[in-house]
Amino acid sequence: MPDNSPNYGIQQSGGVSNVGNQAVGQNARAVSHGLHFTAAPATDELVAQLKALLERHRADLPGTADEATEAADELQDELDAPEPDQGRVARILERLTGMVRPVAPLVETVGELTRAVDGAFGA
Repeated sequence: MPDNSPNYGIQQSGGVSNVGNQAVGQNARAVSHGLHFTAAPATDELVAQLKALLERHRADLPGTADEATEAADELQDELDAPEPDQGRVARILERLTGMVRPVAPLVETVGELTRAVDGAFGA
């Protein structure tokens, strides 16, 4: 392309770009038909792993084991909903992160779950 030609494209150097709908160039249009959550099999597996780890490390979570288990159940229910609320899912994951902080395997699993959910929502 000659140097004096207009560039209607996208230029990105490094980093990551996750785009739902995008229009570029003169008279371009992007149409959205709503954002949908598509649960990856890994998401269900990670929730199951989280629940198993919560049971295994129950004694390491004094005072929060029951709350963390309830939050994991709440997360599973929300993810199983026809249209999960992304904000609610994020708040549950944030609560879980704080509750499991003393146990490294739980922190790692909640982190993996957060990344998987973010990817499923297209974040």
